[in-house]
Amino acid sequence: MIKATSQKGENPATGILRPVATERTDTELPVEGALPPDLEGLYVRTSFNPHPSALGGPHSHPFQSDGMLHGVRISRGQVHWYRNRWVMTDSLAVATGRQPLPGHDRAWAPNTANTHVISHAGHLLALCEVGMPYELSPELETIGRYDFDGSLTTNMTAHPKSDPETGDLHFFAYRPRSPFVTYYRANSSGRITCCATVDVAGPTIMHDFAITKHFALFLDQPLVFRRSGTPSGGLPFQWDPTYPSRIGLLKTDQPDSGIRWFELETPYISHVMNAFEDGDDVVLRAVASDAFTLTGELPPPSLAITLREWRLNLMTGRVRQTDLADIPAELPRIDERRIGRPHRYGYAMEVRPQESWTTSGGLVKYDFAAGTVTIHDFGPHIRAGEPVFVPAHELADEDEGWVLSYLYDERDDCSRLAVLDAQSFDTAPLAMVTLPQRVAFGAHGSWIPG
Repeated sequence: MIKATSQKGENPATGILRPVATERTDTELPVEGALPPDLEGLYVRTSFNPHPSALGGPHSHPFQSDGMLHGVRISRGQVHWYRNRWVMTDSLAVATGRQPLPGHDRAWAPNTANTHVISHAGHLLALCEVGMPYELSPELETIGRYDFDGSLTTNMTAHPKSDPETGDLHFFAYRPRSPFVTYYRANSSGRITCCATVDVAGPTIMHDFAITKHFALFLDQPLVFRRSGTPSGGLPFQWDPTYPSRIGLLKTDQPDSGIRWFELETPYISHVMNAFEDGDDVVLRAVASDAFTLTGELPPPSLAITLREWRLNLMTGRVRQTDLADIPAELPRIDERRIGRPHRYGYAMEVRPQESWTTSGGLVKYDFAAGTVTIHDFGPHIRAGEPVFVPAHELADEDEGWVLSYLYDERDDCSRLAVLDAQSFDTAPLAMVTLPQRVAFGAHGSWIPG
């Protein structure tokens, strides 16, 4: 097991949950240090940010709020702009007195576009797993719903996986009625080439999944749909200890051949770091935790969040599980050129669950070959967000590049973009870009090169 070298300081309450009230565009941002001259592109991340028209609603939850994007465009060692924009979804259009987009969201629930943002086949997409994607312009303005030229008729996961060899985008949809889970694959041109039903045990909440060179891995777990009993609604989830916990392997080149299930004894698998094939084993590395990390309820004092490895043996059907680190961390990422392939390094956001389920600390780097973990501690009052790795160039080694993350400093209620040298992870950031306003609490983002 990788051992953490230190325990970080105190974590007082922060204002990171408070929504940002305005959209803005800024072209002159202070930079401390120097941005790498080869860092060329857009870093964009979502946040849970209810519009002022929606504020004050009873029992509202961040996971159900409007999505706001925060982007920084960097080129030739300069920051060209910072922008933040709400995604103009149907629900937000109605709330703000605007005309909803033509057509309709054909998924079982509307997309608040607050969970992830990715790029595929030249389209920038804001995702929330209960609805259809929304396409954005390079300046983060909402263009409209994106349905893969009419071939997507359901919702889409917020955690699709792009195969680095083929360029195919693998994703799925889940819903509260049969068929509960559907697997999709879109080619590098954005055309859906595969659609297959995944035979799960019931109405599971499948937040994430994984791919390898030959398989898609599905997580059939005891977090299931349930209508909220509160008058104002709420998250429609419940933990059902009688529901099986298992991982399913589906051959991506034979999706109609059926799925092979491997039974687990585990808490909840929230976010996947990566999966790959190793001889007769299919290996999954992911965050194992109590279900509270997804439902958003306050965690119990004993809550454990662990980076864990499962080895599924294709010959024997046995599962071996190992804890990989002793430091609580979430939102794991890797060099995306290694998705579905063996990898040496990984990154994550340190979590301090004893204080709050929203409380983060520094950033974490894992070296699985050396069996070590390195923590970049920004200080006791600074909360890091999800780390994103950017390779230095197309042929760069796996760890040759930079790690980007939005930071929140509770002392001045300000956010910054940190750029770390991945190979000197615990040294001072190469650059810190001071943003003109706070980036509210959020989840996932992407580096869009170019």
